[in-house]
Amino acid sequence: MDLEDDQQQPKIRVNLATKYPEVVLCVGKICFGEKARKKIPKNSKQDQKYTLACAVCALLNSGGGVIKVEIENENYNLERDTIGLDLEETFRSLLLFPDWRKYLDFEQRDNYLFIFIKTWSSENSSLTSASGKPRICSLSTGLHAKCGASLSHMNSTEAVLFLKGKQDEARRELSLGPPGKIRRMVAIKGNIGIINNTVAELFNRDQLRQGETLTFTESGDVEFKHYSTENFFTRVKEMLPQYIAGFANTAGGYLWIGVSDGGRVEGFSSNDEDLDRLSFVINSIKKKLTPFHFCENGDMHNISYEHKILKVYSEAGDHCGYVCAIKIQPFTCVVFSEDPDSWLVEGSTIRRLRADEWAEWMTAADPDLSKFSETFRLELSLTEGSPLTKPVYSHKGLDNVDYLCEQLFPVKSHSIIYTPEKLNEDLIQEHPELYILMENQVTQLSEGVLIFSRSWAVEVGLSENQDIICDVLLIATGRPPILYTICKRHISKDLFEYSRRIAWKLKEKLVNTGGYIHKLCVIPKLLTLSPQTNCGEECDLNIQEMYPQNYGLINSVNLKALLHALTVALLTFKSFLSDLVGFEFLNLLTVKQYQLLSENLHKTKKLYVYGLPGTGKTIVALNIIQKIRTMLQCTQEEVLYICENQPLRDFVRQKNICQAVTRVAFLKTSFSGVKHIIVDEAQNFQDGEGDWYKKALTLTSSEHLPEPGFFWIFLDYLQKSHTFKTGLPGAAQHDPVESLTKVVRNANRIYSYLKENMEMIVKDSTLNIPSQRLESLLHRATCAHTVQGCVEQVSKLGTNGIAKYVVERCCTYLKRGYSEKDIAVLCYTDEIVGIYSKRLALEIGKSKSNISFKKMDGSLKDHAILDSIRRFSGLERTIVFGIIPCSFAFHREILRNILVCVASRANLNLHLIFEN
Repeated sequence: MDLEDDQQQPKIRVNLATKYPEVVLCVGKICFGEKARKKIPKNSKQDQKYTLACAVCALLNSGGGVIKVEIENENYNLERDTIGLDLEETFRSLLLFPDWRKYLDFEQRDNYLFIFIKTWSSENSSLTSASGKPRICSLSTGLHAKCGASLSHMNSTEAVLFLKGKQDEARRELSLGPPGKIRRMVAIKGNIGIINNTVAELFNRDQLRQGETLTFTESGDVEFKHYSTENFFTRVKEMLPQYIAGFANTAGGYLWIGVSDGGRVEGFSSNDEDLDRLSFVINSIKKKLTPFHFCENGDMHNISYEHKILKVYSEAGDHCGYVCAIKIQPFTCVVFSEDPDSWLVEGSTIRRLRADEWAEWMTAADPDLSKFSETFRLELSLTEGSPLTKPVYSHKGLDNVDYLCEQLFPVKSHSIIYTPEKLNEDLIQEHPELYILMENQVTQLSEGVLIFSRSWAVEVGLSENQDIICDVLLIATGRPPILYTICKRHISKDLFEYSRRIAWKLKEKLVNTGGYIHKLCVIPKLLTLSPQTNCGEECDLNIQEMYPQNYGLINSVNLKALLHALTVALLTFKSFLSDLVGFEFLNLLTVKQYQLLSENLHKTKKLYVYGLPGTGKTIVALNIIQKIRTMLQCTQEEVLYICENQPLRDFVRQKNICQAVTRVAFLKTSFSGVKHIIVDEAQNFQDGEGDWYKKALTLTSSEHLPEPGFFWIFLDYLQKSHTFKTGLPGAAQHDPVESLTKVVRNANRIYSYLKENMEMIVKDSTLNIPSQRLESLLHRATCAHTVQGCVEQVSKLGTNGIAKYVVERCCTYLKRGYSEKDIAVLCYTDEIVGIYSKRLALEIGKSKSNISFKKMDGSLKDHAILDSIRRFSGLERTIVFGIIPCSFAFHREILRNILVCVASRANLNLHLIFEN
């Protein structure tokens, strides 16, 4: 018997051939208007409501879009007939909002109705209160709970509170002790809910008398059900998942089938075959139920219930039927009777969310960065944006979103600002007609910005088109955002599709990454520098007229919110800290980092990037790789990242964006398919095994390439940790050059220590470094942090004393709430690492602490690091211990460089220990 009922799949199609610059769903024919809807059959009415509700739900959860509906009834007029009261009530119920028009707009065109939907948002309401609005939209939750004598099917708001309560309960139990103790508590709890002795005694009986009235009534742990024979199995199959889940989600209980609501034993008739069928149905329900675990030992906790078939006898003693009793144990976490009825657009289809992902979505909260609270500032919370938004943070002391927005997209009253100024000037110098063309577009506009880009496609993650001169985004009050695509030659259907896709992707990023929650459309518009014939009607569309008149219009309040969202959308990247906290959140680039990426990408293929310690060179390097791949549609194999040390190589490999090798491995392999090369930490390269620079230059300018590839070199001579030649050309040949001077990684006191040592290196260095250029960088150096941090220097300790000091300090940090993965101990050589590995192990044994030190293997594992300074180059930890050997008395020419290398690895706390 197949007990898995097919979940209802609405007939909804994603229209990929639309002219709209966003997602369009087609739902077929639907009847509209109160009078017309009253006349259609009940089943058709319900099917239409469900299909339309699923489409609305999917777009609300996916950032908004348009629904295209064919009007089924003739002579329908939207203004005269409205849409129908039952549909209005469906929308109100779905949106959890009395005025559904805040989210939905309707327009009729001929025999079609278009529904324009803005993104769902939780309206900044608290999810800990009964008025809290969930993070996503749902038709139903699939969650039931036994509440007194009734079974409650939770709505979305109730489900949030229920899930949060279960989550808090699981956290409390986990805080009580080790897993063994927790398991014992859970096992005890499993029998607490079923305490009614009278009910339990009856469950243990073998027979009942027909017509007798049971001595207990329906309650929180008892439910009676009786069905007529003809629909018995249908009703049992329908209600069992709900009641078993409802009892399991609360205190457990008993379900009696064959007993009337008043507690009278009625029984049901059945033959042996049907009894076997009933037992099979009951036992099979477990497969239909979906558990969701908040505890760490989910595999050990199962949905548990048992059933008995009791014979029913008449007054005369004749066997006349059966009663089925089911005993359900309370479940530690949460049980779904079915997947929630919640939908999402994915690519060219829509899909129903699984129970586990829905529960994770509903309970998601901003990551707990309490121990980083001095370092990071929350810029965009999960409760502020659309369902697909991720939390965004910035460094405290570093430019916040408001400042970044003002720098990138300045707004002045009664004027349209052209930005970025340098790019605008370059483009107008190259194409003088562009100025007049854009001036004509902004006449009669009072306030806003005109944002130029060589390719807005690359900015939003699409490949660029060589037939495009530039793209210009207009964001101004009184109209929707407009994306002007300036074509080199005649306008074509393909170029319109190119512009439409950019506008679509831009809207998607503004909503789902930037967190913009108001009604929005981005209008694509093709222009040429001189009047030319276009490709016909398909390219001559006024897209703005395809939207309601008030749709997406920007007012002075929304202007700031939209530019704020654009700043977040363009400057965010997945923070390295995400790997530490186990939660993906976004961090922000500085203005200089963003300009380095966006402006130089189209300006130069070969570039030297000088970056002071802690300025985010590796962040920029990884972002430029992603930009190159997007812009040129490169494969992962065509882009190569080269560094000196293996842990950094392994870290980059985990990003799955390119090939990543060490310099030594690069020299041993041909890499004939590589077109673009990014070199990181180049100051520590050596030329002993071969000329790596010549090989990289040859690959990126090879005759087999139609044009030179990208060859960017990131370096910091102030962190040069050896006296060998690097294999780089002389500094005088480094051209063109860009620089990064704002330190974003290190706390203020660590930065001050770095600055002091960097100035000494430039002043007294005997190494072959470009001192004059480095001095200029130091004059422009600034620290992003207001966080003070800690620098502690200890000297005149022997090996045992150093090991004791490190272990004692580590134990103190662990007691203060830090974890092992926050700590790194760095030595100069692998040989010294081996010595301290043994000494630290002895001290750990004496202190009876659980801390363990391991070498870096490229991933940020849950243990403290003990490794060499060179191997840890390019990586970072919150707390760093640097062990400086006494042998450095004989290597004074690189001593300060080594101190800079060690100090720059520390985010917050730095301990420098000098051997006696």
